[in-house]
Amino acid sequence: MKNKIVIIVGPTGSGKTSLAVKLAKAINGELINADAYQVYQEISVGTAKPSLSELQDISIHLNGTVSIFEDWNIKKFQTLANETIKEITQKNKTPIIVGGSNLYINCLIYNYDLSASERKENFDNLSNEELYKFIEEKDKEVAHKIGLNNRKRLLRAYEILSEGKSLTKTNEKIYDYLIVFCEMDREKLYDKINNNVDRMLANGWVNEVNQLYKTYGDKLKSLNAFTAIGYRDILDSICNGITLDVDKIKTDTRHYAKRQLTWIKNKYDNLIVFNQENYEEVVGKVEEFLK
Repeated sequence: MKNKIVIIVGPTGSGKTSLAVKLAKAINGELINADAYQVYQEISVGTAKPSLSELQDISIHLNGTVSIFEDWNIKKFQTLANETIKEITQKNKTPIIVGGSNLYINCLIYNYDLSASERKENFDNLSNEELYKFIEEKDKEVAHKIGLNNRKRLLRAYEILSEGKSLTKTNEKIYDYLIVFCEMDREKLYDKINNNVDRMLANGWVNEVNQLYKTYGDKLKSLNAFTAIGYRDILDSICNGITLDVDKIKTDTRHYAKRQLTWIKNKYDNLIVFNQENYEEVVGKVEEFLK
């Protein structure tokens, strides 16, 4: 019998974490973070990492567990998430996967083969555009999900695909899973995103980056963690003494939310929809699934 897991997806700002916490209380669950940036210890404000008060004593795994200077990739996430699912299940609890990095979620539910041999070359001679073009020819969906600017993930995908292996789903699913989609009216979502950016800035986002810059200097510029939306903009404003373009961060975040929605609607069937008002209905369907 396959282990049962609950997965919560949705665009940034749609309330995935708050729903996950309420569900965890209702079904005796523990959370596994599937956000590619909330995993880092040193960045919290701009990644909307849940606080202890928000978690309300609910356990969350793979959250703030990796230094920004440590190597972190989708393969490590897959390995650790699978181990964590097993541990949670052995405690007779329900694993709840929550996060906005949909490729991370896919690698679990479709059991991606992410094995790659030790890199024989560093590919420094290849530009991001060249890496992206190669990946797009092999797997257009993966290329579009990674984007042009995330060199670390581009390199990882290039390694795997250049060996003739696949980043697409395998035939056998290793979990029995239920996906809950946090849906929100587009206008309300965009208003919430704009307000969230303002709130994060008011809560010390710039100071968080500034303190890291004082400690580590230009080393931050090459880190994967600083490809998170807004972090490079803030770092550049600090380094160059220019006014932070807050509207750009808001626009980038809205565009990211739009890409997340496109992925979810194109990839997942038979979603249970949480419309922000039907919590009891969602809990009932989850409990029925777990029987």
